[in-house]
Amino acid sequence: MGAGLVEVKVAIDGEIPDFNEGYKLPAKLGHTITVRYSPHGIPFISFFAISRSYSATTVTVYSSNHSNMSISAKAKFGVNNNFENVKCLDDAVSFLHQMVRMQPLPSVFDFSKLFKTILNMKQYSAVVSLFREMQKLGIPISNFFLSIVINSYYLMHRVDCAFLVLAIYLKKGIPFDVVTFTTLIRGIFAENKVKDVVDLFKKLVREKICEPNEVIYATVMNRLSKRDHTEKTVSLLRLMEQGSTKPDIFNYNIVIDSLCKDRNLDAAISLLNEMKKKGICPDIL
Repeated sequence: MGAGLVEVKVAIDGEIPDFNEGYKLPAKLGHTITVRYSPHGIPFISFFAISRSYSATTVTVYSSNHSNMSISAKAKFGVNNNFENVKCLDDAVSFLHQMVRMQPLPSVFDFSKLFKTILNMKQYSAVVSLFREMQKLGIPISNFFLSIVINSYYLMHRVDCAFLVLAIYLKKGIPFDVVTFTTLIRGIFAENKVKDVVDLFKKLVREKICEPNEVIYATVMNRLSKRDHTEKTVSLLRLMEQGSTKPDIFNYNIVIDSLCKDRNLDAAISLLNEMKKKGICPDIL
């Protein structure tokens, strides 16, 4: 193990912990996660770092024991018809309170739609707090649901905490998707940790953790180019050429533009000719 790198192993039960100083992860049955971090690094797929502190909105929502207060989803409460009445956080909490007492429970899509509404209110810490409450009640979740939680952490500038959510994917057997990692990558870029982005992206591709699409490739390449990392942008293009998702005109344009900004016109012309040989017609850059 390299100097300055710390590695420990913990067991996590799939819940998002409170990130207060001195919090200890629960040693329950679950996935063993390797935790790696360095003074300047950021956690990757199989590891994460516990943040020093975290402040979130604490919302006391409901109890699952009041079966006599259950509401018939069909007869007394129309979920889809009531989303338009959610105008503020108090409305959303009240609505969620009613949803968890329905018999049967609303669909995962309905819960996700409500949380998306809270996210759009910019109540990011409330999303996290309410999600913890849902976990305690055993409410079903989906990859879209988890992506909302990850996006909330990203918008709170807490990408380190967002990586913790990956443990829930593993716990629940939910497959990773490009939306999840696109958000994480944007969060790492926001912290100007370019090397970590490149390392993470290469890990996704080479270990086939998640098959990147054209959008995530373009996102990474464009942000590398804007930060004057032309060599890394070219390297990513070559990596893309080796995978199942082949570069299109937009990907090539990003790299050619980056080479031109570096005044490396010979390399730009060479790449343009290479693109033509592959049957990709150039457009106006």
